[in-house]
Amino acid sequence: FGGVVPEKFSFFVVHNTGVALNSTAGNHTMYYTTVKYVTGNFDYDAGRASVTFEVKESPKIRIREVDFEGAAAFKQSKLRHVIKTRKHWWLSWLTQSGVFKEDQFQDDKEKLAEHYRNAGYIDFEIKDIKITNPTPKAMKIVFDVFEGVPYKVGRVTFSGNKLFSTEKIVEGIKRQHGENRSKEKIGTHGLEADDGQIFKPGSLEHDIRAVEDFYGSKGYINVRQGQNLKVVKTPNTETGTMDLEYVINEGDKVFVEKILIKGNVKTKDKVIRRELAVAPGEPFDMVRVRRSKERLEGLTFFENVDTKSSATDIPNHDDLIVGVEEKSTGSFSFGAGFDTIQSISGFVELEQRNFDILKPPYFTGGGQKLRIKVQLGSQFQDYLVSFVEPWFLDRKLILGIDLYHSYINYLTQDNLYNVTRTGGRVSLGRALLGTESLRGSISYNLEQVGVFGVNTNAPTTIVNDSGYELFSRFGASLSYDTRNTYEIANRGQETSIESLLSVGARQYYQLQFKTAWFFRGFEPRHVLELAAKTGVTQKLGNQDVPFYDKFYLGGQDSLRGFDYRSVGPRESYQDGTANTTIGGGSFWFATAEYTIPIIDHLSFAVFYDIGNVSPRPWSVSSQTYQQRVFNSSGNFIGLQNGGNTSTYSDDYGLGLRLDIPHLGPLRLDYGIPIHHDQFSGPSGKFQFGVGFQRPL
Repeated sequence: FGGVVPEKFSFFVVHNTGVALNSTAGNHTMYYTTVKYVTGNFDYDAGRASVTFEVKESPKIRIREVDFEGAAAFKQSKLRHVIKTRKHWWLSWLTQSGVFKEDQFQDDKEKLAEHYRNAGYIDFEIKDIKITNPTPKAMKIVFDVFEGVPYKVGRVTFSGNKLFSTEKIVEGIKRQHGENRSKEKIGTHGLEADDGQIFKPGSLEHDIRAVEDFYGSKGYINVRQGQNLKVVKTPNTETGTMDLEYVINEGDKVFVEKILIKGNVKTKDKVIRRELAVAPGEPFDMVRVRRSKERLEGLTFFENVDTKSSATDIPNHDDLIVGVEEKSTGSFSFGAGFDTIQSISGFVELEQRNFDILKPPYFTGGGQKLRIKVQLGSQFQDYLVSFVEPWFLDRKLILGIDLYHSYINYLTQDNLYNVTRTGGRVSLGRALLGTESLRGSISYNLEQVGVFGVNTNAPTTIVNDSGYELFSRFGASLSYDTRNTYEIANRGQETSIESLLSVGARQYYQLQFKTAWFFRGFEPRHVLELAAKTGVTQKLGNQDVPFYDKFYLGGQDSLRGFDYRSVGPRESYQDGTANTTIGGGSFWFATAEYTIPIIDHLSFAVFYDIGNVSPRPWSVSSQTYQQRVFNSSGNFIGLQNGGNTSTYSDDYGLGLRLDIPHLGPLRLDYGIPIHHDQFSGPSGKFQFGVGFQRPL
């Protein structure tokens, strides 16, 4: 302690680090962490003293059991999953659960009440909490609850509405429900808390928002919950119903006078204005204002986005004020990783999400995206420069430019060849039919592919395609994406059709169809994923499609019970001693995966994969094995069909999904083949990769 110390020393110590519980039944003993101090070495002339703090830590108290007395509406196991205060188990060392935490316990009481009320049990209450201690370091918790009866909505009415009839309001609410693609069940009035349905406070809040949105979309921005929109709730305990009356004061229609942008220091005004769905002179549509706010938040340029109306001197005309708080949009990252395909690798990446190519020296504020990445591994090298202009020519056109060079030598198990790809790609894409879910794009790709270091024993097909070739390719795609999140989706779909046309010396086309559907499982947070893809490629000129642009299956992103690119048509080595896959002209693949969360950041998965690669385009026939044929003198005279290898391949397996904070999502799968060809063994394969979901 420095400074002047008075003649009488005094110290104040806060030491409430233990837990405080009150129980009306049972005996329990709590051991608190205690702190005391001892003073000494007083030097009054210098105004100094020493203090020693003595800390006696309390032991962690493990939870033996959590029960719910008086609970009949839900199973005990269901209620235990509602709260985080849970029984200690063998993974508690990892989950940090199973020990008593006061703050968490208080939150759990609110969660339990919310769970009941959202099931219609409005009268629910926790009458008592009983705590006993079987041992000094263990406890048992019993919630004594009163459930009451579940309330249903009795009668829903609207009053005060003069400009719009009840029928018009109901019609508008139902239309909004469809546009939002909501999966919640609605009643005759288009509401979640509607006639005869379970009364849920959460549903009522959604319904109030729906009424606000109906009026707000037409410029009646004063119809908000409060003085201009009230819900009168009339309970009837005899019938167990709750009547709801929406009392509306419509007010006047409001128009947008000016749009004022505030808080943007780096970001240009036009970058913000072009994301707005409203314009001066239009009705003050609060639905489109909210959509504008969501668009600005989706840019990831801002820490906070705030939209509000401000009165002006002109009657029924308000200014729209858009306030933003900017955040850092540049990043420099580096790291290392490992997966079963690319082995060990390290990367360095520079990214600016709010780039401006015309604004030196800092090049920020234009809403463009620049990404520079270098990734080096024991099996590959990748160099990438990517530039995206989301508003090309001030239109909602996404211009993408990629320059890349890659060196790959992990495509075959026996290192038969290496591949380099060097090129550039230009693409234009945009949303279609007025929805962000449907997108189309066109592209042009100029690429030089080199196949070198070819083993002299490699199959003839690989030897013939060795060397360097320049490809000129045109592409087009159409995608439809309704997933509720891009990380761990549990609702919606992702479907795409992709086409490619190669012109020049090698003329061929390629078509692929991919789809993935996500469903909520049997329990909350369970996810069922069903996915499939198929494709075809075929030559248009004299030369065949190069083997490296054909189709293969096997590995983390397809058949997980098989080695990477090990499923498909095969051709023997020059000496006939072995063989390898050379790609096919068409393929099909399907997968089903069910994911079950174990704890936060850790999930368990079961899966099934099936697929096949055919040597011919537009075919679902068996894979084939082409073997070399020699004459009696030992000279090679050609290839012949050595037989079908498999009509299809499939596997099943188990997996873990681990999301490590500040590191990222990891996927570990173990796949076991069921049907396989004679070249793939029956033993299982470990597959290790990154990402929340496998790319299709």
